[in-house]
Amino acid sequence: MRKYDVKKLWNGRVSLRDYIVEDQIKKQKSIMVRYEDDIMILSPMDLEKRDSMTECTSKYNGQKYKLYDYVWKPANKEREERLL
Repeated sequence: MRKYDVKKLWNGRVSLRDYIVEDQIKKQKSIMVRYEDDIMILSPMDLEKRDSMTECTSKYNGQKYKLYDYVWKPANKEREERLL
């Protein structure tokens, strides 16, 4: 399981870069997204059900990438303790 920290939510959604999502789907592994003190677990099946997609261009090297958005649904603390 890959851990991924995000600094902000946008319209109640969390955005993940395409190459991270595609890599985890290919490996059939989940992503644990952490925002402040909450976490959300996205299984490979959840990762395939992206809510929306935005194409972006890096301001550093001009390379294009996509952001996949997922509705933020944090896990409860009890589940978090079992996973860690």
